[in-house]
Amino acid sequence: MTDAFERATARTRAEHRGRRRRNADRLMQEGFRIHATVFVVVQVLLVAIWALQWQLGGTSHPWFLYALVGWGIGLGLHYAFGRDSSRYTGR
Repeated sequence: MTDAFERATARTRAEHRGRRRRNADRLMQEGFRIHATVFVVVQVLLVAIWALQWQLGGTSHPWFLYALVGWGIGLGLHYAFGRDSSRYTGR
């Protein structure tokens, strides 16, 4: 890279890659935030349904735990892979 045009082109490409990386990271964080919010809302509703059922003399088996554990594993994986995605994708 001896001339100014090549240096300017390289700088522009580096800035573009950086901008794309920041946008992708922001979108991944936003996606996780939405996933976590929906998880919490649904789990609270399931616990409330179970509590009402239990008070009305229904089953005392905490069936909501199946959804909590299963979905919790998925949420944990979403966090783990989203947090380290730039390392694995070569960005």
